[in-house]
Amino acid sequence: MTTPWLSLPEREPREGGAAGTLVVCFAPTGAHGSTYAGWRGLLPGNTALALVTPPGRGTRVDEEPVTAMTVYADTVAAEIRAVREGRRVVLIGVSLGALLAYETCCRLLDAQVPVARLCVVAGQCPGDFRGDGGEITVEDARAFVAGTGLTDPELLADPEFEEVLLPPVIADLRLAARYDGSRSAVPHVDLRAVWATDDTHVHEVTVRRWADWTGATFTTRSVEGGHYVHQEDPAAVISACLDGLPGTRPSRRSVLGAGATAVAGTLLGLGAAAAGAPRASAAVPGADGGPYDGDPTDPVELAVAMIRQDTSNPGDGAVTEPYARMLQGIFRAAGVATEIVPTPKDGNVHFFARVPGGGAHRKKPLVLLGHSDVVPAIGDTWTKRPFAGDIADGKLYGRGSLDMKGVNAAFVAALLRHVREGAVFDRDIVLWSDCDEEQGPYGVGWFLKEHPGRVEAGAVITEGGWVLDQHDGTAPMIASLTCNDKRSLLLRLETSAYATHTSKPFTGQAVIRLGEVLDHLGDWRAHIRPNALSRLYFAELAEATTDRSLSEAIRRMLDARTEQRRDRAGEETVRLSRTPELHNAMLRTTLAFTSARSGYYPSIVPGTATAEFRAAFLPGADDPGRIVAELRAYIGNRATLTVVGNPGESEQQALDRLRGYLATPDSDHDTDVFRAWRAAVRRTHPGVRATACQFEAVTSAVPFREQNIPVYGMYPFTVDRDMLTRMHGTDEHIGVEALRQGTETVYEMLAGLRTRA
Repeated sequence: MTTPWLSLPEREPREGGAAGTLVVCFAPTGAHGSTYAGWRGLLPGNTALALVTPPGRGTRVDEEPVTAMTVYADTVAAEIRAVREGRRVVLIGVSLGALLAYETCCRLLDAQVPVARLCVVAGQCPGDFRGDGGEITVEDARAFVAGTGLTDPELLADPEFEEVLLPPVIADLRLAARYDGSRSAVPHVDLRAVWATDDTHVHEVTVRRWADWTGATFTTRSVEGGHYVHQEDPAAVISACLDGLPGTRPSRRSVLGAGATAVAGTLLGLGAAAAGAPRASAAVPGADGGPYDGDPTDPVELAVAMIRQDTSNPGDGAVTEPYARMLQGIFRAAGVATEIVPTPKDGNVHFFARVPGGGAHRKKPLVLLGHSDVVPAIGDTWTKRPFAGDIADGKLYGRGSLDMKGVNAAFVAALLRHVREGAVFDRDIVLWSDCDEEQGPYGVGWFLKEHPGRVEAGAVITEGGWVLDQHDGTAPMIASLTCNDKRSLLLRLETSAYATHTSKPFTGQAVIRLGEVLDHLGDWRAHIRPNALSRLYFAELAEATTDRSLSEAIRRMLDARTEQRRDRAGEETVRLSRTPELHNAMLRTTLAFTSARSGYYPSIVPGTATAEFRAAFLPGADDPGRIVAELRAYIGNRATLTVVGNPGESEQQALDRLRGYLATPDSDHDTDVFRAWRAAVRRTHPGVRATACQFEAVTSAVPFREQNIPVYGMYPFTVDRDMLTRMHGTDEHIGVEALRQGTETVYEMLAGLRTRA
C-alpha cells in the first residue's frame, strides 16, 4: 500500500453545513509536517489543517527522498483533490515549501481545482534557481542549516544527528536547484507573500519579487521573527496568511495566541495598534482596504498601499473613508492625533493628522494638503493594472501615483520620520487628506465654509512645481515651488444642420461641421504672455540648462520688446524644451478638448453636435473676455460658442468670477517655509537651481490663497516628459528612486522648521 503524503491531524467540525477551508502546509527545507505542530487549534473556525510529509522525512525517514518537482507536485495535488470535499483550498509554504506550494498550485489550477489563496512565507521565487542539483554537497547542506538556524550548532556537530538531518536537506536543496518555474504559465491566483523582519536568509526584496509570479492579486505582509517564524510565532503567521480570506473567522486560541493587538486588527479591522506582541502586518494592503502595518516612513510602500485604495472620483466625489481609515491607523500607531470629518456624501470624508508644535512662540500651522481622490481609470486601455500598485523597471504604476498619492506618501513618510525621531516643530504640522479635489461639491472650499476656524493655517503646501532633468537626462536641472495656479473656463461648441434619415446623407452634416471646427480650433494659439512668476522661472531655467540653444531662446523671449518677437522666441523655447507641453502651458492661455457628443438613434443623422473644452488662463496675462471674443471671431459663423458657468450664471457673471480668481495675488516667496524648501533642495539636489514658479493647473488650495494665506505647490520628485503626459492618462507612473529622493527633500524642508532648543 502506498503511504499517503497528506495527513489531516485534526478534522475540524463543519459549522452550519458550510464547506469550510482546507489549509495545506508545505514544510521548509529538510523538515516535515510536524514543523506546523504549533498551528493546531490556532486556525480559524471551520478550517482543517493538512500537512505534507513526503518520503525521507519524519516517520518516512527510511524512504528515498524525492528530488523531482513534477513527482512532488503531482502527488500532492492528487491527494488534495481526493480530500478536498468541496472546501476552499489555501496553500501555505515556508522556505522551500513556497516553491512546492507554488508548483502544486499550478497543478491544481490545471486540473480545474480552484485555489483560494497561495501563501509563501520566507521563500525564494521560482525563478531564483538554475542548475541540475548535482553541485550540491554535504558542505552546502551544513552551511544552509547553520545559516538559517534550522538546528542548534551543538546538535549539528554530532555525527549521528548529522547523518539523520543532512540527507533530506541535501535532497531538498537539489530539488530546488533543479526547479525552473518559468517553464509553465504564471498562475492566476491570489498570492500573498510574507517576509520575516529578522530573516537574514531571505530578505524583503526577495519576497517582494513574488509579485511577478501571479496573474491576479498580489499582497505582502511582514511578521516579526526569523526564517522559521512559522514556529516562533504561529498565530502571527496564520493571521498574515489568512487575513481577509472570505468566510474565515479567527479561532479563540489564535486570538489569544496573537495577543490583544492582533485582536483589534483581526476582529475590528483597525489599523492602529499599540506596541506589544509580535503581529502580522500588512506592508502593502490590497484593494480590500486592509490595515497598513508596514514601515510608515517608506514612501514606496505607502504609495503602493495608497494606490491600492481605489478612490476614483466619477464626478460627484469619491468614496475616501477606507483610505482615511488606513491613514488613521498609520498615524495613531505613531501616537499622532487624528480626525475624520464626514461630508454629506456617504463614505466621502476629510482626514486630518496633527503633530503639535512646541515653544512659547509657536507660529500658525503648516498644512500639508494632499487630495485623496483620483480621476477614474476607464475609457482608455492600460498595460498595467491601474489599482495594483505594480512596480516594473524602476517605476511605480497606478492611478494617482503622480496625481497625487506619490506626493501624499512623501508627505506622510517624511513627517513620520520626524515623529519617530522625537522632533519638535516651531508650529503644528497638519496633514490634511482632502476629498473632491478632482470633482464634487465637498472639497476644501466646502470644508472651510462649513467649519470656519477649524484649520487656522499659516501656510499650505500641496501639489504643484516640478523637478526637471537636464536636456540629456543626466541629472536634475531645476526645482520649482509654485506660488499661484492657472484657472480655467469651460466652453461649449455647437454646430447645427437638420436631422434626416441615414439613407439620405448630405454635405454639411452637424457632426462633420463640428469636426471641421474642432480641427480649426486645434490650430489656434494664444500669444506668448509669461506672467511675473513664469518670467522668474524661465530666467532661472536659462541659467540652469546646459542646452545653449534653449538658454538663448529663453533670453530672447524674456527680452523681446514686441509681441511678434516674443511669440517667435516663445515658440522656439517650447520646441527646444524636453517638456514642451508643460512649458507651453506656463507661457500662454491653452485649450484642452475634453468631450464631443452627437446622435441619438442609429438611423437618424443628428441635427446638432456639441463639444466641450477648457481654456486655461495665467493670472496677470490674457483677459478671459477678450479670449472668448477672439475664439468667436476665429470660428466665425460655423459654430456657436457659449460660456458654461455655474447654474444660473450669465456669461458676464462667469467671466467676472474668473477675473476675480485670476486677480488673486501670488503667494509670497519670501517666507520661512519657502526658504526651508529652498535650503532642502540645496541639500538633496546640490547644484540644482530652486525657484518660485507658476503652476499650469489648479489645486484644492485655491480657497486658502484667496484668504491671502501662502500656498505652495510641489511634486518633489524628478519627472520626465512621459511621466508628465501620463498624468490623468494611461499607465500613470512615477520613478521609485525619484520618490525616495523627493521624500528626502520634504524631510529636509520640515527639518528646517524644527525648534532649535
